[in-house]
Amino acid sequence: TFPALATLVETESACVLVDTGYGPAFFAATRGFPARLYRWLTPVRLPAQEQLLRRLPRLPDLVFLTHMHADHSAGLIDLPAGIPVTASAVAIAELRALGDLASIRAACPPLLRDAILARDPQTVEACVAVPTGLPEFPQGHDLLGDGRLIAVPLPGHGTGQMGLWLPEAVRFLVADAAYGRAQLRANRLPPGSVLARLGDAPAYRRTFARLRALMLRRPDITIAPSHCPETAR
Repeated sequence: TFPALATLVETESACVLVDTGYGPAFFAATRGFPARLYRWLTPVRLPAQEQLLRRLPRLPDLVFLTHMHADHSAGLIDLPAGIPVTASAVAIAELRALGDLASIRAACPPLLRDAILARDPQTVEACVAVPTGLPEFPQGHDLLGDGRLIAVPLPGHGTGQMGLWLPEAVRFLVADAAYGRAQLRANRLPPGSVLARLGDAPAYRRTFARLRALMLRRPDITIAPSHCPETAR
């Protein structure tokens, strides 16, 4: 059992929601076959009190999707239309190109794929490119233009995955670049079959190694994977 987390980041100028977790749209998108196989392979429990709108203290000004897998994007459909959505250009382009069976294999079933695209997500790369100050991940894109929220490429899991570096909070939201802090501490990668099924295994290993190097060099940084029980506490 592990969480599928969303993170609300509030600054003086904006409120940004990083991923959206699961939502009713996931169950609707996996009701019929063959998409229902996804639900069988990845059983999901979503109590009413854990649904996104029950947990948000306010609506966000911007939604940043680290990648398009359903456990990071399905809750988007709970939010009112009109809230801007951003993700990497590669992630958006792949979503537009995927056929129905391919979208199931890519963990974003057709009904969910279409609902996300209907929100007209914009590319993170349209934001100003900036240095991060992290040698392991030197470049990113400034989401708000004030240096507080920097989107950072984290290739390997899914397509176009990005994380979010928060320099003032000394916190790095790393999506699924690692499944938990314990795995990073132990240098324990997911099985090779899992890496190959969900993305680019060699790229994942490189990103994981860079994250582990960052953890060892900068123990002051809180690395926050999306499915880590420590992150959820």
